[in-house]
Amino acid sequence: MIEWIGANIATYGPWLVGGMAMMETALIIGLILPTEPTLIVATAFALQGHFSFASVVGAALLGAALGDSAGFVIGRWGGHRVLSGRGRVGRMARRHQDRAFDLFERHAGLSVSLARMVPFVRTLMPLVAGSTGVKYRHFLVFDFLGIAGWGFIGLGIAYAGARSWEIGVGSVGLWWATLGGAVLIAVFLVVKGLVLNTSAVGNVVSVGLTGNIAAGKSTVASLWRDIGVPVAGADEMARGVVEPGSSGLAAVVEAFGEDILESDGSLNREALSSVVFQDEKARRRLEAIVHPRIWVLRDRWMRERMAGHDKICVSEIPLLFEVGLENEFDATVVVDASQQIRLDRLREERNFSPEQAQAIMRAQMDTELKRERATHVLVNDGDIEGLEDQALEVLAQLRRNAVDRSKPKEGRLRIDMHMHTQTSFDCLSDPRKVLAAASARGVQRIAITDHNRVTTALDMAEAFPDSVIPGEEVKTKEGIDVIGLYIQEEIPKGTPAAEVCRRVKDQGGLVYLPHPYARGKGGSGRYAEELAPQVDIIEVFNGRLHPGHLNVHGEELAERWSKPRGAGSDAHMLGEVAGAWVEVAQHPNEPAALLAALEHAEVRGVTTPWAVHLASTWAKVRKRLPRAPN
Repeated sequence: MIEWIGANIATYGPWLVGGMAMMETALIIGLILPTEPTLIVATAFALQGHFSFASVVGAALLGAALGDSAGFVIGRWGGHRVLSGRGRVGRMARRHQDRAFDLFERHAGLSVSLARMVPFVRTLMPLVAGSTGVKYRHFLVFDFLGIAGWGFIGLGIAYAGARSWEIGVGSVGLWWATLGGAVLIAVFLVVKGLVLNTSAVGNVVSVGLTGNIAAGKSTVASLWRDIGVPVAGADEMARGVVEPGSSGLAAVVEAFGEDILESDGSLNREALSSVVFQDEKARRRLEAIVHPRIWVLRDRWMRERMAGHDKICVSEIPLLFEVGLENEFDATVVVDASQQIRLDRLREERNFSPEQAQAIMRAQMDTELKRERATHVLVNDGDIEGLEDQALEVLAQLRRNAVDRSKPKEGRLRIDMHMHTQTSFDCLSDPRKVLAAASARGVQRIAITDHNRVTTALDMAEAFPDSVIPGEEVKTKEGIDVIGLYIQEEIPKGTPAAEVCRRVKDQGGLVYLPHPYARGKGGSGRYAEELAPQVDIIEVFNGRLHPGHLNVHGEELAERWSKPRGAGSDAHMLGEVAGAWVEVAQHPNEPAALLAALEHAEVRGVTTPWAVHLASTWAKVRKRLPRAPN
């Protein structure tokens, strides 16, 4: 791409700069190529005397102004359709539009100026502003301010970069200048990754999508999925938890017998349905087996969405209200249609007899009750285009009015169950700053689990009794880690793992098994099955575990042994704090209360970049130098 820019700059000069600046927002090509590379190449040509630097400045500012105005007009004409398009540009737009909407909601007109400084976001801001009620003359004022600031900063950086390259090549030669530039870029990317990926867990708004049979729920789910919205189907997850060889299928067979199996060992769904839908107790027994496992899969799916920086995630659940799950979501959407239309669809599209259709509809909750309890309602009494228009509009509303998920739901509490302070040999973080960082990121309680030390945890728990769980991460004789929570006395390093478990329980504490499948400190899982029956909680998500898929083994271990699930950032630097947590019902900061709350925990977190381990290495070195924190 740089070669193409260079070749065409030589031919078209500042005209290309103006064209790229205009198309960045008018045609939203800035999602693929921001203007900055063109500015840098054009500035380099200007310094070599091919044309004046002033012409580059003028072309960039004029192009930006024209492009932003064109983007505003397009946004006013049909911005939501552009942003919801199904092509590549539409998919790329959705990666950044939430940031643009968030900025606009917080700062209104000023956001137009601020967005100019942020690549990708500035590409979408004229569209976003145009799709709202802001007046064009107000947009122009803030846009001109933003363009002026962008021109000063962007062109200043372009000039400095081009001039530095020129000096570097002249001083040390092309090879060394290239190597130095590559090193600077690599350092920038590592630092950027640490800042963006370790500051906090992404805030994902969860949406429950439901509707009675033949209302059009699956059509809406497919539409949203096609335009890039993550949608998980409860039916798909239900099939996943009873796959051949799964613990879920084994539990179902144990409860209902082998008559519900096909000859190949898979589940015969019709045979199972004939049993459970005629017997209320049998149905509840099946739900007790399947629903917790579905919730574990949904938690895992939500964590994957967080890692992908998705802002909205949809769960398609046919019986959302019937099983009382509506409060587990930030918003609920009901798709509805009149009874006669649904009857006609069942007969014409699914070949149901009138009796079958009526029987199924009678067994479902009344649609009026669902409408009353839903956040949004889509009425599907017309054609597919009408439903699509409604679905896109509701999606736009969900994005604009997304709740702040940086804090837990009402009556809930977030706990980061595993982190370190400067008392650990490989950490430099002040404990009070650790607690403040967690609080700022919506985590109200933390477990301080320093390596082989408990003094700082006890001091902090005394000072902040409702916010800190005292703990210790003990390096056992076997070379693995075991954590004691709510302990009062230090357990020496090198104590056998089984003895650590006993000593924790003797103190009235809880045994927490961290990263059981970690390579090295977790023994790669060699002691997992042996220790599982002796512990109280199994860590199913550790933010520092690499590769991250090893967390899945911990989740499976907790399921096999029916143990509560825990999660922790394992933070060794302030940026990692609150990178993983469990969200549970509010409860007293006591062992028994925590165990009870974990029975209905949501597990959230993102895996931090591998580069965080460099911080731990530096901490070990720093601890050997004079005046090291301890």
